[in-house]
Amino acid sequence: MRHSCIFAAVSLALVNLGGCGLEDTGPSALNPATNVDPVFSSFTLTEQTATTLFHDLSLAIEPASSNDADASAMARDIRRQLSAFLAIVYSDATPPAITSVRNPLDLMRRVIGENEIANFVEARQYISARIDAGEAGEYSNTTNGVSVRFTDQGAFDEGQPVADYEWRYPIVKWVYTPDTSNRVTRVLTWASSGTFPEGSTRPSATLGTEFLPRDFQTTGYNDQARLHSEGSIVIAGEREMAFVREYDGLNTDTINIDGTYLGTNQGTTGGPEFGFAGETVDCLKIRMHYPEKRVEVFTSLDQPPRVEDPDNPGELMANPDYCLNQDAATNSYQTVDTGLRG
Repeated sequence: MRHSCIFAAVSLALVNLGGCGLEDTGPSALNPATNVDPVFSSFTLTEQTATTLFHDLSLAIEPASSNDADASAMARDIRRQLSAFLAIVYSDATPPAITSVRNPLDLMRRVIGENEIANFVEARQYISARIDAGEAGEYSNTTNGVSVRFTDQGAFDEGQPVADYEWRYPIVKWVYTPDTSNRVTRVLTWASSGTFPEGSTRPSATLGTEFLPRDFQTTGYNDQARLHSEGSIVIAGEREMAFVREYDGLNTDTINIDGTYLGTNQGTTGGPEFGFAGETVDCLKIRMHYPEKRVEVFTSLDQPPRVEDPDNPGELMANPDYCLNQDAATNSYQTVDTGLRG
């Protein structure tokens, strides 16, 4: 599983926080995280789908020309891949609209954005107060040894597996670090409940997001303050989707889809195969350039992530033919103007 650069940055920030003497700076500096254990009628989101994580990308990949069959096939299968990892259901319209989603990242984004969990509201109020004071602060369930668990009552009543009705989030964290990055960083992780075959990768998801402190709000989705986000989603079948989204400057999305570490035999073989735009691939990279209204697609098949280094026999190097390492796109096309993130 890939590890987010944001996680590394937050880990360093927490080391710095540990030396700030937060425990000596008064009640306002205390981490307010408590146990969070709400019950939902369903984890499926059918309303306000414009607030879902990849709503903008789903619209932005639509080809500029409806007569471009190759571009239409690529757009269709980009949406299919997003659906495979995020359980997105689309309408039959052109371009397709998101009608529902069911995944742990969008659910957490919804409950935070709609201020549905009192302790998460308190978390943002606490971080906002630390910003006003110009002092470092942290809200973290792990630091306080408390848990975050969501329950889908409908799935439970239907007798579905625990992985479908119980979603646990090992990390829910906001960190403000004025003396280093001067950013608010939010980190969310989810790990599937239940048991899985020995030697398999447990499904999981991560999302790290950086916000500009001056625009950070205590209510809503905070998208106006968002600078950068990255994360990954692992699903059954040893498949993984990693993503990096830049909202400032470059204004791009990069989506990497390939096999997990186990799924590529520790990086020495290609991963699980899947269909994309009429071809069979095992590695797919998509890069959306919003200002240029252009999509680049990189693919490969039967290429391992790592190969032997010809200059250092016995040592491995990144395989330049593996799609995630390629410099030149396999295909590209122009997209419609959605007015999103342009």
